[in-house]
Amino acid sequence: MKVNTISLNSVRLNTIALNHIGEIRSGGGASKPSPIPQWIREHIVFYYDVKKQGATNETLKESAYLQDLSGKGRRMKLNNFLFAEMSGVGGYNDNFKNWTLRSVAGTADLISSEQIILRKFVSKEDAVIEIIPAKRRAFLKCNIEGITEELKGKIRLRYHTEAGYRDKILENGYFEFDSNIESDNSGFVGFISTELIDNCNITITQIPEYPGALVTDGVDDCGLVENLSSGVKMLFMTVNPIGDFNISKMFYSQRKNPIVINPFYIFTGGSSIAYPGNQDGVTYINGVLNKSIKYNELFGVKHIITTVNANVKPETSKAPSFFWEEGNTKNYCSKLAFYNSIAFNSIPTEADGFTEQELIDYVITNIIGQ
Repeated sequence: MKVNTISLNSVRLNTIALNHIGEIRSGGGASKPSPIPQWIREHIVFYYDVKKQGATNETLKESAYLQDLSGKGRRMKLNNFLFAEMSGVGGYNDNFKNWTLRSVAGTADLISSEQIILRKFVSKEDAVIEIIPAKRRAFLKCNIEGITEELKGKIRLRYHTEAGYRDKILENGYFEFDSNIESDNSGFVGFISTELIDNCNITITQIPEYPGALVTDGVDDCGLVENLSSGVKMLFMTVNPIGDFNISKMFYSQRKNPIVINPFYIFTGGSSIAYPGNQDGVTYINGVLNKSIKYNELFGVKHIITTVNANVKPETSKAPSFFWEEGNTKNYCSKLAFYNSIAFNSIPTEADGFTEQELIDYVITNIIGQ
């Protein structure tokens, strides 16, 4: 598999791209290049970005890794992901691989778990591809293409209600159906035609709930950082916690001893300010030092967590794990849309020529917030 690896130079960490970004101005009005890009090169530990990697469910099925875009060689191994539905890239409500192709009624191509193409209908009123809602929910949010003028009104989704079978006519554009709401969950849900059609090219593509994110199922999905034996001192992580499910769940951990809070982990518990698990450090939300926002206020909200802790040491930390804590019970697995993460092995000091806040602003503006 060809991996779309992104070097530091291509994610705006080179001085050419920074000619007008992050400059430090002198009192005389002149400017000089910011020292931040060089500091990042020297102290970066890993960098993951689902969208910039170009990850899809199909590519991750071939190689279940988020690539380390820092060039440091610390990939994230993705364990237990289905790479479909709400366990993989995008987050989809349904999986066409759970539907049944019926060649007796015609031809449909199963392109992926998210896409099908209807090609031919050789039997009127008979489903070419179907699912039994009594066994599995049919929940589609799709984009439809290929309904020509001569096909208008003929291609339909058929489903059963208490009053019998009903049809929804397919048109180009957005299409939505939920068997839990619109059917009585008996009979079948399937794509039919009211006429015989020898040749058509109707593409039905599911729309992701969380574009550009890796979605975890909250059951056993987790990610483990390779080629790293201890924790980091500064971590950025862009997430959207999915619903109230995430009470008492682990987003990230690097503590060596699961009964000791330090050095830090990102956890939701009690009625704490976001995020508990970093008691001897500080946490920022969207670049602002957090002193009041509670973790449950961030459920369903895409936000950037920045955790800073100068007390991280090799002897008290271990290789980071995402969406869970390695060695702990799977009850702590979180249900997230994960977009990106970048980490550093140091924290800026006065001698570096810029502040902690300036680094945070720079990383959010020029790297992970793009």
